[in-house]
Amino acid sequence: MPHYDPVRRCHFWVYPGWVYLMASGGAHIHHVLHTLARRVSACTGLPDEKILGMLRPPPKAEMGDYAFPCFELAKEKKKAPPVLAKELAEVLIRDVELAQVVHRVEAEGPFLNFHAQRGVLCSAVLRKVCDPTAPYAQSGEGAGKTIVIDYSAPNIAKPFHVGHLMSTVLGASLVRIHRLLGYKVEGVNHLGDWGTQCGYQFLAWQRADPKVREEQLAARGLEYLVELYVGINQPAKTIKGLEEELLDKNIAVQPDMRAKLEAQIAERKPAADEIDREARALFKKLEDGDAELRALWLRMRETTLAVLQKSYDRLGVSFESSAGEGFYEEYMKKMVKELKDGGKLTFSEGAWVIPLSEEGAKKKRPPFIIIKSDGGTKYDTRDLAAAIYRKETYGFYKNLYVVSVPQSAHFEGLFLALEKLGHAWAKDCVHVSFGIMQIKEGDETLPMSTRSGRMIPLNELLDTMVEIVRKIVEEKNPELPAAQKAVVAEAVGVGAIVFWIQSRRRTSNIVFDWKGATSPEGDTGPYVQYTHARACSILRKFGAKVPLQADLTLLVENEELAVCKQLERFPAVVQDAAAGYEPSLIATWLLETSRAFNDFYNKHQVLKAEHLNLMQARLVLVDATRAMLAKGLGLLGISAPEEM
Repeated sequence: MPHYDPVRRCHFWVYPGWVYLMASGGAHIHHVLHTLARRVSACTGLPDEKILGMLRPPPKAEMGDYAFPCFELAKEKKKAPPVLAKELAEVLIRDVELAQVVHRVEAEGPFLNFHAQRGVLCSAVLRKVCDPTAPYAQSGEGAGKTIVIDYSAPNIAKPFHVGHLMSTVLGASLVRIHRLLGYKVEGVNHLGDWGTQCGYQFLAWQRADPKVREEQLAARGLEYLVELYVGINQPAKTIKGLEEELLDKNIAVQPDMRAKLEAQIAERKPAADEIDREARALFKKLEDGDAELRALWLRMRETTLAVLQKSYDRLGVSFESSAGEGFYEEYMKKMVKELKDGGKLTFSEGAWVIPLSEEGAKKKRPPFIIIKSDGGTKYDTRDLAAAIYRKETYGFYKNLYVVSVPQSAHFEGLFLALEKLGHAWAKDCVHVSFGIMQIKEGDETLPMSTRSGRMIPLNELLDTMVEIVRKIVEEKNPELPAAQKAVVAEAVGVGAIVFWIQSRRRTSNIVFDWKGATSPEGDTGPYVQYTHARACSILRKFGAKVPLQADLTLLVENEELAVCKQLERFPAVVQDAAAGYEPSLIATWLLETSRAFNDFYNKHQVLKAEHLNLMQARLVLVDATRAMLAKGLGLLGISAPEEM
């Protein structure tokens, strides 16, 4: 988060994760930081842990490696912060022990800036990164705590398209990130397998020729079910299109055209309304226990899951639970009875609801509907039941819903309904919202909507990306064996999409650019993967075990220090990503680290370094960078090819 420094007249960045790690005195705090904290503590009287919690990176590299703000201490000592900073600098500059790790101490306004001994800092960081006894960035922060993450959640009898891709990708990354921090994570695929949509699917199936539908389902599976769903919704889609035409300002001044459109709507509406009525009745019949519809529902669910699994396998995603909305059918009945018996529900306009507005409140909130006027449930009911079930089953510390921004009002209502029912843990439920993904096709940007029929199934998207990358690999590295080309194309093609989604703040709307996502030079997944492969290539040419006993204090060049400082930040970045539910922070770190490493590679020899000891030290730097790029990519669900 940016903070304004009135003395420097600029904004500087405070990394919450950095502060957390400093204050924790955890396994990732290296020798330089411990020494710095101890000597500043001796000078100020503040505890080491307090000092570590206050240290932060300066806003610019030339200002030093660590900054200590004097505001709080100055207030305690009743001195102006700049005056205190200058006094402390004069004492610390003569500290013999501090001089072993810091070569310059400067007072700049209310800040103490420390310039570390380059070789000592690089050595300290790399020793931590390469320590096999304490995996870097891993922590026990979440020990004994369970986090439930509800993500992906596609609908049955519909394709897995890019609308659900964002939830899948972001949710899976949050699962990996929290597990690295020691949390027990329950990943839940809350399938949309219940509701009025099932009634539409049943109706389309019943209206199809029995012989033809069996043949088509056997031959085409989910593709056929999607075709049925789009077809049964065609009348409603047509009416919606006509209604949108009516809103055109040009139509408003053309009475004849307006009358014509209204007539067309009136002509089509009875058929659309009848479809809707029959679909709702069929779903109500399913809820009432109709055996034939139950069997059909299970069949459609299994057909969908078989296709979905292929996509999940390609994305490297798995779940602890695939309990969809239908799983809570019996649980809902029990919950509704208890709510009615306990006087928690209000009967309003034919429906049973939980009122969300206080008596006399100026701002009226719509009630949370539990039972609709037709006697059926809706997804509000199922989400309420699921939340209570998860608390009772998992005893969660946090319950996350990785669902798009348009559903914000629904989750506000859900969490408020939980509060109204007396569940204090409602505050532990979080809507991790994200923007809309669209795909640019030529000059047109396509939204994804199943009812409209305009969609790109995920496997088609992945196949297209893999083919684009395969051609690039063929051009750039024709000597690569065919089997390896296929593996690289899959890893880079899929990784390009996954990285593109996570390289931007999750609440941003995304327009996917086929060409831009596969560029090995831009801010893309292939660029990071290529950097990893470059590091692997250096190590492969070396052809021996990396000499971890090397003298790492020889790493004193600007570019070497820049890479080490990026590696130093990684645990804090992971912590920030978890705290803000923001995988894009890891994507940004990967890009910055790749740029720093490529800058180092382009300016300095590794295998042909000036002398053997320097070569060995640089090999450790290369290997540490390789390992952390692979770990960062892995957290985002992206492969790290060793050759491209």
